[in-house]
Amino acid sequence: MTVHQTGTTHPRIDLRAVRGDVEHRLRSFLDEKERSEDGGVLEVPLKVLRDFLDGGGKRVRPLFCCMGWLAVSDGPLEPAVLRVAAGLELLHTAVLIHDDLVDVSDTRHDRPTVHRDFAAHSPVPREDWFGQGSAVLLGDLCEAWSAELLGRLAGPQPDTVREALDRMRSEVNVGQLLDLRSCGGDPGSVEDAFRLIHYKTTKYTVERPLQIGAALAGGDRAVLETCSAYARPLGEAFQMYDDLEDVDGEVAGGDDLRDGKHTVVLALALQHAGERDAGRLRELVGDGSLDEDGIKEARDLIAGSGAPALVRRMVCDRRQQALDVLDTAPFQPDAKKALRGLTDLAIPGVSTWEITDAA
Repeated sequence: MTVHQTGTTHPRIDLRAVRGDVEHRLRSFLDEKERSEDGGVLEVPLKVLRDFLDGGGKRVRPLFCCMGWLAVSDGPLEPAVLRVAAGLELLHTAVLIHDDLVDVSDTRHDRPTVHRDFAAHSPVPREDWFGQGSAVLLGDLCEAWSAELLGRLAGPQPDTVREALDRMRSEVNVGQLLDLRSCGGDPGSVEDAFRLIHYKTTKYTVERPLQIGAALAGGDRAVLETCSAYARPLGEAFQMYDDLEDVDGEVAGGDDLRDGKHTVVLALALQHAGERDAGRLRELVGDGSLDEDGIKEARDLIAGSGAPALVRRMVCDRRQQALDVLDTAPFQPDAKKALRGLTDLAIPGVSTWEITDAA
């Protein structure tokens, strides 16, 4: 069950149970597709898709959608809300499949990406061609299935829900286009990096899913505006947290450095590094052939600039801004508590950074 009764008059929201309910709805939908008249043709694509979905991910967007609904409604999650939440996860899956193709990534969460998985099971000699083409089509199929799940909108204000969904679909693609344009060349400014975050993360990951759930429950303008006020700082914190992981010497990766992506931490490093170090960093970043030694050198230069510490402080500040919004938000009390938990699920461990920084 998603909502458990305690000894008080208010239900307690269990985030893990909510996630389980969403995943159950998603699995049931894929089971339906497997039993459909197209099931024979879809056997391999569905296996690849299930493997991909089982490979990790926090289900942040469906969770925010459900929390938006629970912020307004005092009842348990309705099947229609779980259907929409599952549809958002399939939309995100389509985005990730295509994103891995664009980035020419071989792995995600230490598992083969979809195009590599298809290539490994290719029935034709042109494995890469088959894998890439199949991944494009599976991503398109996920988007079509997402539209199917999202198509039958109910609730008191379906037009508001539809508008948020349409804007979300557009905004994520604007973000992806900006992301492509940011790779290589001039690493850009802090303002450029925040513009990318606005579309790619703040709107798509937090704000629109939260607003969609709230609108499904009949949330008024004040509720939707509060969703935005909470989402903006958290979305920025979420992306900067992710960007920090790529420049952390203790974490495998470095793809953002090879691609030369516009990130806040890189922009700040170029601002604060000395002229010589900044020049060398510009030489390294965006070099697609950068080896492990080159990645280490770039990371050392970024660390030496002091940029990671600045970004950690910015992440902490934005986390607190999001939590401060919840203090006065016109949300159900138990939804506020759950959103505090979801805040720290989105950016795990950050609360301890504040303790460390304050010491």
